[in-house]
Amino acid sequence: MNSYEYLLQDINSIKGIGTKTSKLFKKKNINTIFDLLWSLPRSSIDRTNLIKINELQVGKIQTITVNVIKYNFPRIRNLPNKVFCEDDTGKIECIFFNSYEGYIKKILPISSTITISGKISYYKKKYQITNPTHISSDTDSIRKVFSNYGLTEGLTEKKYNNIIKEVLKNIPDLNEWLSDEILKKFNYISWNKAILELHDPKNIKKKGNFLNRLIFDEIISTFLINSKVRKKIKKIKKINKKFDNTEFSKIKNKINFELTNDQKIAIEQINNDLKSNQKMFRLLQGDVGSGKTIVALIASANVISSGFQVSL
Repeated sequence: MNSYEYLLQDINSIKGIGTKTSKLFKKKNINTIFDLLWSLPRSSIDRTNLIKINELQVGKIQTITVNVIKYNFPRIRNLPNKVFCEDDTGKIECIFFNSYEGYIKKILPISSTITISGKISYYKKKYQITNPTHISSDTDSIRKVFSNYGLTEGLTEKKYNNIIKEVLKNIPDLNEWLSDEILKKFNYISWNKAILELHDPKNIKKKGNFLNRLIFDEIISTFLINSKVRKKIKKIKKINKKFDNTEFSKIKNKINFELTNDQKIAIEQINNDLKSNQKMFRLLQGDVGSGKTIVALIASANVISSGFQVSL
């Protein structure tokens, strides 16, 4: 498999993605690894600041290191499981809905010291974290800045970050396609490095060579694809339109303004395409109020005068 084939692989080829998770991604229109790389983080969550329980702020995502004291697994249906934890300044409850006892005991063993990060709530004069997703005996694995991607029901932040981490770890080092002269403008950053920096939570909403490089790649690739399509279309023969300046003069005499040089050039180029036996492949582009409509109207009038139909 070459580097490009890896990028075009189905999303379910990624380690950690099964049929269920694959469907969740495809629900977000992420079908391939390349699609995933272009699904960018919207914001970041800073879990680096380790604080004590007596310093907790309700409603914020915060990180604490606690000792696991005891469990409460009620036998009444629909009641949550609870794990009571503490540090030297206070106590906190970890609340779990729809989690098995075995799973809870595995991630939060009694008498262990665990780092937990999650949104803090306060209920009946007690601090709580409900369904915490970041739990580990390895503090360094929790105390990081995490990217926050657009999620959907069933797809958690932790799951998404683990998957994107797996993809970025295996991202191919593609052969460079830009010239040395162009690369110099972006401080010689490679496509591979630009993608890695794009997903770095420290770079969210930031601009730089990594972003400029990728934007340039997008523009140049679109241009090359359109040029290739244009060449194919130009090979298709059509009936050439026959018209003079009669319709143009009629319209020109009825408007109370002079056409700009750009409008005149556009009209001339469109007329040349219409009169040729090659199919036209042209995009009329301009700002709002720049005069695209009058150009289209004149071109339409010329086509109609040649005995053909127009849709405007």
